[in-house]
Amino acid sequence: MDNKNNEIAFYEQGKLEPFTGETLRPGGFGLTRKAIAICHFPPKAKILDIGCGTGATVHCLRQEYGFEAIGVDPSETMLQKAKARPVPLPLLRGSGENLPFPDQEFDGILMECTFSVMENHKQVLRESSRVLKNQGKLIISDFYYRRRPGVLTKLYYEKILDENGFRLEFWEDNSQLLVQLMVDNIFQGRNNTAEVLWQSMLAKRENEGLTKEQIKKFKPGYFLLIAEKNPGMIEKN
Repeated sequence: MDNKNNEIAFYEQGKLEPFTGETLRPGGFGLTRKAIAICHFPPKAKILDIGCGTGATVHCLRQEYGFEAIGVDPSETMLQKAKARPVPLPLLRGSGENLPFPDQEFDGILMECTFSVMENHKQVLRESSRVLKNQGKLIISDFYYRRRPGVLTKLYYEKILDENGFRLEFWEDNSQLLVQLMVDNIFQGRNNTAEVLWQSMLAKRENEGLTKEQIKKFKPGYFLLIAEKNPGMIEKN
């Protein structure tokens, strides 16, 4: 099994859910709600969640905001788990590299702790730009490295967004959420939280063959960004 599949398998096995809850990410819905507040989507906005897992965010967006939220995920295992929800959700099997939607379909796209797992980042952004309306918003929250030149750094995100049709509007470091996640779980008697989080980092394909001590030197962190679709930037590049 290649390392890309190791990442997906880690989520499928449910190792994170006891520590993060159904969102499977640091901060839960906190960053989701913050991003929605910043974006000021119109009523009944069409929102796509790429890497929706069992549909936690799709359910939140539909119930709390009345958005027409839809999710796609490449894992049949996660989509089957979603069917256990009491309320059916519009979740489809699909990948960020090949979205099963027409051009300019959505007002916004979310990728919460999923962009870094996808294999072809450029293709994911091109597809996202294709299905977004002009001036549509892209929301990404994910892991990054604060001291690892060229590999998932802030500069990496800035550059790849610019080259693939997006203007970065908002960036915020939220690395404190990783610490808070561990503290909260320790208080609840889950003393192996740090080890599980490190297992998730070691499963990432860019960390294949590395040790925990080596990864620590890269200073893993967590961020929230919001970018706007700007078709002229693709033409420029």
